[in-house]
Amino acid sequence: MVSKVKSRAAGLLIGVAGLAIAATSALAQEQGGVEREEIVVTAQRRAQSIQDVPISISALSTEDIERGGFSEFDDYATRIPNLSFSASGSSSTDGALSIAIRGVFGNNTTGFYIDDSPLLATLNPRVVDLERIEVLRGPQGTLYGARSMGGTVRLITTQPDLDETSGRARALVSTIHEGGMNYGVDGAVNLPVVPGVLAVRAVGYIQENGGFIDRAPRADAPTPFAHRKDIDSESVRGLQLSGLLSLAGGDLTIAPRIMYERTERDGRTQADFRAGNRINLRQYDIDEPSENEWTLATLTATYNAPFGTFLAATSYFDRSYSDSEDFSEWTTAVLGFQGASTTYSETDQKIFSQELRFVSGWEGPIDLTAGLFYQRSKSDWRFPTTIVEGFSDDAFNLDNPTKVTEKAVFAEATWHVTDALRFIVGARAFKNEVDFNLRQGGDFIGPDEFYAGKQSEKGVTPKVGVQYDIDDDRMLYVTMSEGFRVGGVNFYAATLCQAEIDGLGLGDTTTFDSDSLRSYEAGLKSSWLDRRMTVNVAAFRIDWKDLQQRQGLGCGFSLNVNAGEARLQGAELEFDLLPLDDTRILFNVGYVDTEITDTGGLTTVTRGASIQNVPKWTWSVALDQDFQLGAIPAFLHADYSYTGGSWSGNNNPTTPLRRPAFKVANARVGTEFGLGRIALFVDNIFDEAANYADIPPLGVQTPGRPRIVVNQPRTIGIEWRRNF
Repeated sequence: MVSKVKSRAAGLLIGVAGLAIAATSALAQEQGGVEREEIVVTAQRRAQSIQDVPISISALSTEDIERGGFSEFDDYATRIPNLSFSASGSSSTDGALSIAIRGVFGNNTTGFYIDDSPLLATLNPRVVDLERIEVLRGPQGTLYGARSMGGTVRLITTQPDLDETSGRARALVSTIHEGGMNYGVDGAVNLPVVPGVLAVRAVGYIQENGGFIDRAPRADAPTPFAHRKDIDSESVRGLQLSGLLSLAGGDLTIAPRIMYERTERDGRTQADFRAGNRINLRQYDIDEPSENEWTLATLTATYNAPFGTFLAATSYFDRSYSDSEDFSEWTTAVLGFQGASTTYSETDQKIFSQELRFVSGWEGPIDLTAGLFYQRSKSDWRFPTTIVEGFSDDAFNLDNPTKVTEKAVFAEATWHVTDALRFIVGARAFKNEVDFNLRQGGDFIGPDEFYAGKQSEKGVTPKVGVQYDIDDDRMLYVTMSEGFRVGGVNFYAATLCQAEIDGLGLGDTTTFDSDSLRSYEAGLKSSWLDRRMTVNVAAFRIDWKDLQQRQGLGCGFSLNVNAGEARLQGAELEFDLLPLDDTRILFNVGYVDTEITDTGGLTTVTRGASIQNVPKWTWSVALDQDFQLGAIPAFLHADYSYTGGSWSGNNNPTTPLRRPAFKVANARVGTEFGLGRIALFVDNIFDEAANYADIPPLGVQTPGRPRIVVNQPRTIGIEWRRNF
C-alpha cells in the first residue's frame, strides 16, 4: 500500500512540476521574470543568503509559520526533509519529543537554540513571535558544539524595533474530533521608548487544549468509576519581554530579554497498545497530572568595530517540572497485590551559558569566526516517597543531582581563493566534566543504594570544506565535519536489575561515554528560471562510533549504553517553485539508510539492524495560493507530509515495537479585510493516528501494555490575526 502511495505521489509530483515549470518558463519569457524574496539566515554566525551557505539548511519565514498555522515543534517538523522525531525521552516530559536529523537519533543529538541561547531539544516552546526557524543538517560541532552532532534547530525571535510603534494580535478557537475544544490568544507590542536609541517588545500568550484521551474502568476494576472524557487537557501561559539599547551611533547594542512559560497537563496524551486507541482502561480512577515551568533570561551585547563584530551572549535557564503516573497494573501483575499505586517525580534544571564571539568584517580574502564557550548545567531528579496503599508506605524514593560543565574554544575560517572558489577550515577544542550523585531506596530496592562519581572527556572536532560558485545562481560544496555529545549517568535499581544486566554482558552501566561521528557531505544549491525556482540537493555519509542507544530492561527500567558503530547514508531534496506570481509550490524529500555495523559486544544489539526510531523516508508537499474574492484578497494553504515507519525499542530491545508510517494533511483558507486576516482551517484532515513511539515509563513498565504518545486528531477551527 505504501509503495502505491509513493508511486502515485511521485507521479503526481512529476506531472505538477512539469506543468509548473512549463508555465513558469513561459511567464518568465513573457514578463522578464520576478525574483523571489531572499531568505537571510545566520547559520554560520553571520548574515548570509540561505543559497550562499555551504551546508544543507532549511528555513521557515514568519509568513511560512503563519500560513501553516504552526504552534509547536511537530507542526513544522514534518516540513523539513530528513528531520524526524519520537517520544523516546523520559516519561516525565510527556510533551517533549526527541529530534533526529539525518538519522542521528537519541537524547542530546540535536542542538536547540533560541537566538544565541543553547537549550534542551526536548523543551518544545510555543512558536510565538518568531522571525524565522532554521534547521541546520549535519554535525555542527565547530560553531555549535556538543549535542549538535546530527544538526541544530534554531528559533530566531523578532527583535525590538527602535523606530516604529507596532503590534499584532491573534485569537483562535477549534474543536477536536470526538474531543474537547481548543482556545488560544497571543499578541505582541513594540514600543520605541527613545526613538532610535531604546525600544521594548512585550509578548504574551494563552493556550487551552481540550484533550481527546478518555479513561474508563477495566472489567476487573475493584470499584467501578464513571467514564472520564478528555483527561489529557492542557493549559499553557507564556510571557516574553525584550529590550534593545543602541549606543555609539548604533555600533554598540545591548539586548536584555526574559521569557517565561508554564504548562499544566491534566493527564497524558498516550494511548494503550496502538495509536488509534483513545480509551485508557484502568483499575482505578487515578489522575496523572504534570506541570512544566521555565524561565530564560538572556543578555546579548554586540559591538561593531571597523574590522568585525564582537558579541557576548549570556543566558540563564531555570526549569522545574513535576509528573505523576498510575502504576497499579504493575503492582497487580508483578507483585500479585491489588491496590492503588501512584509514582511522582520532581525535576529542577538550571543552565548558565556564556559565549564570546568575534566575526570578521574586514576587507580581505579571509573570513573568520572565533570564540570561547562555557556552560554549567545542574539538574536534580527526585522521586519523593512512593506509597502503595496497603502494601508499603515507602515503596521507592530517589534523589539524583548531576552537574555538567562544558568549556570550548572554536574557530572557523573561509579563504576566498578566487571570486568563485572558497576553502573552509574549522575546529572546536572542548573539555566536558560530569559530576553525579545518586541515592535510591524504599521497599522495592531494599537497603539504600548510593552511586557517586565523575566523568571527564576532552577532544577536538574538525571541519574542512570546499565551496565553488558555478555562477551567481548555482553553487557546489563538499564538507567533512565531526560532532559529539556528552556522556552521562544511568538510573536503575541494582537490586531489581543487576542480575539481568550481568546476564546481558553489559558490564558497568553506571555511566555511559560520549559518542562521536564523522560526516561527509556534498551538495548543490541552485536557482533557475530567473530565480522563480530553487532546487537544493545534498548527499551524505555518516560514520558513528560508540553510539549511545537506549535499552529497555525486563526489570522495568532502561539504560543508555554505548553500542558499537553505525553507518548512515542518504540525501535530501528541496524544491521551491513560483509558477505564477500568486502561486507557490514546495516539495521536500529526505532519505536515510541506517545500519549498525558493529555491536560493540552487546547481545541486545543486532549487526545490520537499523537505528531505532528513524524512518527511511520523509517527504512533504505544500501549496500556497493567493486569489481575489471580488475585491477582497484571499489565500489558500494546503500541505501533506509523509513519515516512514521505524522500530522503537524503548521498552523492549529484543522485540521492538513497529511504528507505522503516518501521513498528515492540513489546509486553511482565509481572507484579509479591514479588521485583519480570518482563516478557516482543518488540521489532520484524514484523522490520522500517528504513533510517536512507546515512551519509557516514569515508574516501571506494565507488562504487555506499552503506552504510545500520539498526535491530535482532526481539528477544525477559525483563526483571526491582525497587525497594527
